[in-house]
This record gives sequence, C-alpha cells and structure tokens, in this order.
Amino acid sequence: MKAENVYNTTDPQKLLELKRLEADALLDVLRTINHEGMTIRNLCLIVRNTLRAQLGVRKMVIFYLEEDTWLEGARLGFKPFAEESVEEMVEQDKMVKVDPVTMPQLSKSAVEYVIPVNHYGEVVASFAIADFADSPVEAENDLIFIETIGNILAVAIQNRNLIKEKVAQEFLTKELEVASQIQEQLMISDFSRFSELDIFGLNKAHHGVGGDFFDVVKKDNGNIFLCIADVSGKGIGAALLMANLQASFRSLCAQYNDLDIIVKELNRSLYHIVEGDKFVTLFVVRVELDSHTFAYINAGHNYPILFQGEEISRLEKGCMLLGILPEVEVQETVLPFHRDDVLFMFTDGVVEQTNEEEEMFGSERIIEELKRIRNFAAQEIVSHLEKELMNFADGHAVTDDVTMLSVKF
Repeated sequence: MKAENVYNTTDPQKLLELKRLEADALLDVLRTINHEGMTIRNLCLIVRNTLRAQLGVRKMVIFYLEEDTWLEGARLGFKPFAEESVEEMVEQDKMVKVDPVTMPQLSKSAVEYVIPVNHYGEVVASFAIADFADSPVEAENDLIFIETIGNILAVAIQNRNLIKEKVAQEFLTKELEVASQIQEQLMISDFSRFSELDIFGLNKAHHGVGGDFFDVVKKDNGNIFLCIADVSGKGIGAALLMANLQASFRSLCAQYNDLDIIVKELNRSLYHIVEGDKFVTLFVVRVELDSHTFAYINAGHNYPILFQGEEISRLEKGCMLLGILPEVEVQETVLPFHRDDVLFMFTDGVVEQTNEEEEMFGSERIIEELKRIRNFAAQEIVSHLEKELMNFADGHAVTDDVTMLSVKF
C-alpha cells in the first residue's frame, strides 16, 4: 500500500509548511557537508533519508564516482544493481525517463528516472528513482528537489577529493555555486509565455547569491501576478529565505486572488521563520486584463514608477515591511491601465549604487531615463537602465544585488 503523498493538498498553510520543510532540508544537508570526517557514503545515506522523509521516495539508489570506479552510496527498495544496469545508469549525462528500448536493464529493474549529478560537465554521481510521486505535478516538484540535492552532493564529492590545505576555500566557492544554481532555477528567464503583457526582468546577485527576486504568475482566470522583493542581508542565508518566500508567493497566488490575503499570509510565514530578526521589502501587483485595471500593495519597497501618458506616479501605498510583526494592516490600491503605460520596479541596489564621487544613482535619474525610453520594449528598457547604471558606477564597486522588472501594458 502506497503512502499518501503529502503534496496532494490544496491547503495553503500546509503547502507553505511543506516549502519551509524543503528549505530546512536543504540547509541541513548543506550543514552536513561542512562536517569534518563525513564520508561520501555517509552523505549519500543522509541524502537517501532526506528524500525518503521529505518526498516519500520508496525506491532509489545513488552511485558516486571515486578514482574512476562507480560505487554504490545508498539504496532503498531496489535489489542490488547488476554491472550492466550501472553502466546504463552512469552513461546518462542529463535527467531522462527510462526507455525500455535504450535502457533495458534499468527498465527490468523498474527504474523510472535517472538523474545524473554533474560537476563542471563531468558526471560524478547518479540517482535512479522509482515509486516517488502520484501525479505529474508532484513528480515535477520532486525531480526539481532531487536535482537540487544532487547539486549539493556534487559539491560534497568534489570537496572530498581536494587536498587538505584547499578544502576550506573550495567548499565556500562550491557552496555559493550550489546556491547560485538554486536561484537560477527559481528565477524566470523566459517571459515569452506572458504574451498579454510585455515583461522583462533582470537579477544580478552581488555575491553570486542574494536576497533579491522577482516573479510572474499567470492564473487560469487570466489574472497575472507580479512581485519584486528584497530580503535583508546577503549570501546563503538571504538566498534560502528568498527561495522560501518565492515558493510561498507562488503557492498563495495559486490559492487566492486577493492581494491583501497574499501579503498577510506571506508576512505570517516570514515572521514564523525569522521572528523579527530579518525583514523583507516587497511590491506585488495583480493585473486584471478584462477590466484594464491593476491592484498593488507596497510593503516598504522602493517606490515603483508608473508612466501613464504625461503623468508620472510613484506607487507607495500598502503596508510596513514584512517579517517584523506577526500581523500587518494592508491597504490595497486599484488603478486603471492603458495601452503603452509603463510600470518599472527595482530594488535598492539600483538607486543606492554610487560612483567615484560617492553620488548615488537615485530614483530621479531612473525617471529621467524612463522619460527618454518609455516607448522602448520592456527588455530594451531594462537593458538601457542596466547600461546606464554600469556607466554611472564607472568601475566603482557594486555593493548590493541589482534587480529590475519592467512591464509595458
């Protein structure tokens, strides 16, 4: 009898808690890597137990490469693999669904997916997975999580092969690479699927990973949600909190249309995690194409700039920063939009960038540039402002994450 899949729920609170558990599981594995004396086999066992507990995986095996030999790191549910099955498994350099024709030995073992773990183009480990999800949606979520765990495992394998005097520095570098990969997977890069609006976003993390993010969510009812946010702090901690926040945002958008509910629930979720020690600035928009209106809430974020004809507005209404108090009072504002209106959103890394004279880029400079390029497409607007920002800095050190999101109606 199969265990119930925990993701088979529409309860938003339960979904938020599951996403928090995923982030905690990733953090636990990252911490484990840093323990001296931890062998690759022991780490594989930890990964196996994490996937079994977090995703309900019932069949899996992990092989890792050590001195040109493939060794079994951990196994669950499967019988020991024959040499032919291992050869079929480690030949794969990207995630594949097992094909009975090209992978007959793995098919006989009832393997469903092979997920290789790559490090700089070299396969250093590989997962064989089966019996782990009850629907395609659950399978997609689980495979992404397994790939992320695999990236962490790749760093561990590489670290164990480094000479002792270089382990500490190499670990830090690879840890940042893992976090950067996680962020890259979470951040939208293809905006073509949002054909109803002209949208483009840019995110550049100062330390390779950071606490800025933007997101776009399209619902079946035609509404489009946009969000830009900035988590206090930098590095791995901010990146993990950002990932949790983005997962929560997507989950809440799937459940609700009311921005005030979404923002209040995000605040409760954040406060539960950080208990006031960190905070998040956030700006969220719901675009209703049928009524040609959009609603917004600004939670302590840099004021986005709205161009409507010759009128320029800064969108400032909403509520306080998120994560400071357990409950917040929220004000939602609804505005009409017209063809060729431009909404430009950004984080403080843009306006606070300084030049050699310690002068800040500032929001007024953004407005002046937008006046000249407001007829450009969204991607051109972002690209132009990024270039102007870099020209302004003129080699002066970038001190924060830089994130921009442009919408042209």
